[in-house]
Amino acid sequence: MLRLAALLIALVFAQTAAAQDFPALFRVVNVSAGDVLNIRAEPNARAAIVGRFERTQVGIEVVGLSEDRRWGLVRIDEGIGWTSMRYLQAERTDSWRDGQQTLTCLGTEPFWTFRFFLPNNRAEYVAPDTSFEVRTDAPHLPGTQFPPTLTLPFQGAREGYAVIRNGVCSDGMSDRLYGLESQIYWRGQAQGLSGCCMLGH
Repeated sequence: MLRLAALLIALVFAQTAAAQDFPALFRVVNVSAGDVLNIRAEPNARAAIVGRFERTQVGIEVVGLSEDRRWGLVRIDEGIGWTSMRYLQAERTDSWRDGQQTLTCLGTEPFWTFRFFLPNNRAEYVAPDTSFEVRTDAPHLPGTQFPPTLTLPFQGAREGYAVIRNGVCSDGMSDRLYGLESQIYWRGQAQGLSGCCMLGH
């Protein structure tokens, strides 16, 4: 099922990436008091309900859109779902590529988390056997347009750089999908890290 979902989302993502920058953060709007915004298993109003957003929910990361652009793919608990874009409003007008949004990257084997607190230039790496802070070159960060990427050089306790790019990404431990891939490279070490990224957190 995960392989099928990944294929589906890859097609949706490819179709919509040029028209609008995803992933992006949204908030719930136009939901009546006492009501909720349903999250469905498929991008249609008759599909099974797999979760709900409160009418005041903010910080919802939409990974991509359905082919008709009426439904947004979102993460829920250990999986994914679809919610109507009619009831979502973008929280920001900038792109994740602008170096103005906090990015949280993560991976497994071993489990690790690398948080880039943009637009400040502080970053924090946490793994089971170590944790440390580094500084980035924010807000002056290099990137590419085609395909869209963002590079975050860092120095301090460790030196290296992270490359973040559009791509449907799985953490390998759940049915969750992410809209950004990451590669972490340490100066002086041949072995880096590969993982997924999300906005904020």
